Amino acid sequence: MLVAASVLAGLAGCASHPASQTQDAYNQYWACASQAVRPYVNQRNLTSREAALRAQAHCNDSYQVYRARQIAMVRRTVASDSYDMADQLGAQQALVWRRRVTQALDDYVRRARAGS
Repeated sequence: MLVAASVLAGLAGCASHPASQTQDAYNQYWACASQAVRPYVNQRNLTSREAALRAQAHCNDSYQVYRARQIAMVRRTVASDSYDMADQLGAQQALVWRRRVTQALDDYVRRARAGS
């Protein structure tokens, strides 16, 4: 019983770890974007890139949550007098992943339209 309680306490600690929270926020953002792009696959009046960007716009709230968690995670690793730098680094890292999501959605729409 004591072992089970300590394992559960350890898992709870992992779940609240900043990296875990950031990953959870990213997963929610990705789930939103990958779901939001599907209605645009058959809208041939949009390019695949436009479809990806519309899905991104639909999921901006979840992206902002992910971005805020990414910034907070970076802030935890620096001294308080470096928060400006941490904010820029965290925002830049979130933007890198946003661009990767856009590219993945663009690729998905292109492949789906090509029938592969």
